[in-house]
Amino acid sequence: TGMCVAMALLPACVGCLWADGGFFGELADSATTVDQRAVVVFDGSRETLIIQTAYDGDATDFAWVIPVPALVGAGDIGTVEPAIFEDLYYLTEPSAYVYTGQALTGCGGGNQQGEDERTVRVWTQLQVDGYDLAVLSATESADLQKWLNENGYAFPAGHEGELAHYVNKAWFFIAAKMNPSAEQDAVGEEPSPGPDGNYGSGRLENQMRPLRISFPTTEPVYPMRISRVSTRSEAEILLYVIARHRVVSTNYNTDEVKLASDFRGGDFPQYYEAEFRGNLARAGAGSLLVEYAGPLSKYWLDRYQEDLGVGGEGFFVTRLRTYLQPNQMEQDVVMAQAATDDRFAIQIDMMADSGNLRIARGGILLLLALAVGISSGRRRRFLGGLLLIAIVVLLII
Repeated sequence: TGMCVAMALLPACVGCLWADGGFFGELADSATTVDQRAVVVFDGSRETLIIQTAYDGDATDFAWVIPVPALVGAGDIGTVEPAIFEDLYYLTEPSAYVYTGQALTGCGGGNQQGEDERTVRVWTQLQVDGYDLAVLSATESADLQKWLNENGYAFPAGHEGELAHYVNKAWFFIAAKMNPSAEQDAVGEEPSPGPDGNYGSGRLENQMRPLRISFPTTEPVYPMRISRVSTRSEAEILLYVIARHRVVSTNYNTDEVKLASDFRGGDFPQYYEAEFRGNLARAGAGSLLVEYAGPLSKYWLDRYQEDLGVGGEGFFVTRLRTYLQPNQMEQDVVMAQAATDDRFAIQIDMMADSGNLRIARGGILLLLALAVGISSGRRRRFLGGLLLIAIVVLLII
């Protein structure tokens, strides 16, 4: 599963996500992205999209195509450390508390046109942290597909409609591929579980460094439709939307996760994932579920200000997650301010059934049993009833 422009965001657990855009292999069916995750930052007039993809096989075999609604220049594209996804994941993750007592490197130029120069325009070409990038626009999707294939950005046949969707809206395209002569820093060699024991943070092998793309827009958007090119089956999508207010999608149903059953201990990720799937079934296919909404601290924002493009105070983060089949990715995810800025978090507090607690229960029952044994008549019947009530209560807690 996976999208190829980045989010996203992830593996088989409570929340992961990768890339929004089209991720293509040079050989048919040679690779698919894992899942999709992204950070969408919107300050009211400009969006910064941070996206990452994971892949199978050799990175030099693949290309990544990211549609954006406005022209971007060399200064609008960079990379970030993947730690930003880790931090956002653990800041917003569903949890159960159990009580037991970089910079651009080089810029190339030119509008190098081929025979498709009348319909495909190359606005700029550059290198960023091991990526070869080209910023493109087109008026004919077939010519754009031809240009991508002729220039090493292999685009699979049969998906011309996905390019046409964006060409018809006059969007621009960022084509990215690995530069075989430049090595990216490793950003994750082996899968690494989080503190809760699952892989929800999305740390998988074969990750590419996240791309950061900034562009003007009147509404935050996550370009998801192109993911259909590289998504063979169900994909998990995780979006972190940072804006002045809590957000909802305007074209995908948005609902909060509601836990229907009590968590009595055990495997919390397994319990929560079952609850999440149940919520998706109730909300309807293609829905986005809110797992967290709340303000970001000034400290956190200032720490990532260079990557996010915003800092200070007054920003919310809304965490949205879902599972989609390719045929459900018909639209890009468009977002707007929610009706309220109510905070929302999934947090369960419970007492552990520890050894000390079990000993205390046993002591109470023993004392009551002794009291019944040494009493008689009416008092015995009273204490016997009390013992029965105590047994029931202690079994419940």
